[in-house]
Amino acid sequence: MAMIRPETEMKDSGVKYVGLIPRTWKIVQLKYCTDCLDGKRVPIDASLRKSGIYPYWGAGRIMDYVDDYIFDEKLVLLGEDGAPFFDDFRPVSHLIDGKVWVNNHIHVLRTKDSIVDSYLVHALNSVDYHEYINGSILNKLTQSNMNRIKIPLPSIAEQQAIADYLDETCSKIDEIIAEAKVSIDEYKKLKIGQINKYTVHKMKRTKLKYITEKIGDGIHTTPEYSDEGTIRFINGGSFGEDSIKMIGPMLSNEEYQKQNKSLLNEHTVMIALNGANFGNTSLYNNETILLGKSAGYITLKPTVCREYVRYCLENSVTKEAFDLSLNGTTIPNLSLNTLRNTEICLPDYSIQKQLAKTIKKMIVKMDSLIAEKESLINDLEAYKKSLIYEVVTGKRRVV
Repeated sequence: MAMIRPETEMKDSGVKYVGLIPRTWKIVQLKYCTDCLDGKRVPIDASLRKSGIYPYWGAGRIMDYVDDYIFDEKLVLLGEDGAPFFDDFRPVSHLIDGKVWVNNHIHVLRTKDSIVDSYLVHALNSVDYHEYINGSILNKLTQSNMNRIKIPLPSIAEQQAIADYLDETCSKIDEIIAEAKVSIDEYKKLKIGQINKYTVHKMKRTKLKYITEKIGDGIHTTPEYSDEGTIRFINGGSFGEDSIKMIGPMLSNEEYQKQNKSLLNEHTVMIALNGANFGNTSLYNNETILLGKSAGYITLKPTVCREYVRYCLENSVTKEAFDLSLNGTTIPNLSLNTLRNTEICLPDYSIQKQLAKTIKKMIVKMDSLIAEKESLINDLEAYKKSLIYEVVTGKRRVV
């Protein structure tokens, strides 16, 4: 267990992100407790890698498995560029032990006798990297900045006790998180299964172009943004929930007038045409917006239930058809022609409404269960982060 250490036993570390530390602890720069082995790293272009059993480490993760290795010992890895330095819940430091190949996007450290390697990993994952990172586009931790990172340093015995405690406790937390993620995947599969049940039938299929007023996308140019603007510029990243997520820069009214707003109405379904949200949908609810080129819209005829059509776009048959349309393309991009020729099962209007209502009821239940699991994961991740910080800075004493 870990107990809160009394304030009377603490002193100011002199490091803002560390705060108070026990009176018997020291603050040390990383260069004094490690040897940097970066000079032994060798990058291999993906096209030249030979498949094998040895992990090939890159910026914060295993990128591949290759047929040879550079290192064969216990080492601490710390991201150099592209690592998630400012992600609350993803580690930037890792402990490796055995045969590995490491490229030039992650630092390689061998610990000295003054520090326990597993303790160092936890300490490095608690560092506030804002004062050490250079580069606005690709976060980069240079070797010089890495060397000046300051970490708390208790005795070897206490380091080992901290490392053992955190390794065991975090492992248990990670197991619960993994189980929750499995549950989320199961709920999502069940959700798709239910959507399939009500939208994939043997009845006559019809193409979207026959039941729509218009299928299109937004402007293919970059608009002029305005700090005083009142119109939101929307791309496909805003789709995926029932309503459009109102994120994106603001534009002036003049930009908005360039797009025919009458194309969007109460019969419109929005769809992401490319990017990470490829294929995600939302319902248009009379928002005042300007669409970008990755924001597609499907404005249906009044005789068609848009809620039902949206679910048809989310079933596995339609998703598979979208995926097949991408063959030979480097970047996923759903063409308007593919959309127009997408087939869905279309019963009578009254049945469409009834099925949409049934699906909605089921989805609300599944989404609620998923949200509970996601909330649990977030709480556990936050607790783990807080616990690691409090233990490696001595605010909680391991007993």
